[in-house]
Amino acid sequence: MTGMNVPFFRADLAGHELEYIREVLESGWLTSGKRVQEFEKLFADATGAGHAIAVNSCTAALHLACEASGVGPGSEVLVPSLTFTATAEVVEYLGGTVRLVDVDLTTGLLTPDLLTQALDAHPSISCVMPVHFAGAPCRMLGTTQDPGIVKICQSRGISIVEDAAHAFPARYADGKPVGSSIGTTACCFSFYANKTITTGEGGMVTTNDDAVAERMRRMRLHGIDRSAWDRHTRIGAAWEYDVIAAGYKYNLTDIAAAIGIAQLERAEEFRNARARLVEAYRERLGGIDAIRLPAADQASNHHAWHLFVIRVDPASGIDRNQLIEKINDQGIGTSVHYKPLHRMTHWSKTALIEPSGCPNTDDWFEHCLSLPLFPSMTADEFESVCTAVENAVANCLAGAPRI
Repeated sequence: MTGMNVPFFRADLAGHELEYIREVLESGWLTSGKRVQEFEKLFADATGAGHAIAVNSCTAALHLACEASGVGPGSEVLVPSLTFTATAEVVEYLGGTVRLVDVDLTTGLLTPDLLTQALDAHPSISCVMPVHFAGAPCRMLGTTQDPGIVKICQSRGISIVEDAAHAFPARYADGKPVGSSIGTTACCFSFYANKTITTGEGGMVTTNDDAVAERMRRMRLHGIDRSAWDRHTRIGAAWEYDVIAAGYKYNLTDIAAAIGIAQLERAEEFRNARARLVEAYRERLGGIDAIRLPAADQASNHHAWHLFVIRVDPASGIDRNQLIEKINDQGIGTSVHYKPLHRMTHWSKTALIEPSGCPNTDDWFEHCLSLPLFPSMTADEFESVCTAVENAVANCLAGAPRI
């Protein structure tokens, strides 16, 4: 939010961003070139992936990944209802059908149990899109006795496209970085302005599958078999190229990649700063009975901490919307993640959903709000947020009905 004493988010661009942008501008090559290639290599190294393909948004990454995994007309794709619309809309781009699934009420994540129930009830599902919500990875890996999402899908021949828009740099339970594509088709990241690292607008998709990577590289730029950088730097006929499919215009620019490289240099610094704020929030707000903080086990190094989502205890009688208003009135920016897809006009008409609906997702939405969480938050700003929450809760409790 603009005009707030403490914004919901503020990007930290105090690294080498200006220096690297200047180098790009002075080079004369502004679109996809050697800076994009450098960004891709660095990101692949950071995630442990065999391939990293830079694109202009996470939506583009999700679209390319679904297309490369075979989603098309007649495909039924499982998507958590607690997510941004982009996760689902790329399925419709390709002619597929979205089936919405509920999430765990404590974490907001798709769980192996919820996944198994959905797949048992709907064997027509051909692809699953787990969302690593708020920066916490879903339980992708498990044990022989208690399999995770990857093994469940592999045993049924179902492809997986991970939505990791919130989850860089996070790690799976075994310590491997999210994006290392542990048995999934691809993993998709966002570099939007308010994400854990940013390029303004941008995204990345990682995979260990050579054929999938090749398909996504070609489809991100009109289905052309040679990039502009390749055509203008390789000796030979610079004008010669072929179109192997009707692709898209999803490439990232060198200007954006320059910002991304500078941000990537500080990714762990940013994550550690957010983690310290999370622990400070826990200590300061943990004694307020009317609100619930994120699950304690999410405070490990596995979590990227893109968001700090608190939830109103239903027994308190506090109205979530009123609480948000009273926090905002004190100059503190907040947000809500997310209004469920099944409550959106379009998805309520086109997506498949169980007759019982998604009760956990509804409960989450009706009681959640996200507090400011960004690396450059000052001690005074942190104090302002906590004081505003304490004041707002007390004010709401004074007028709340007893339950």
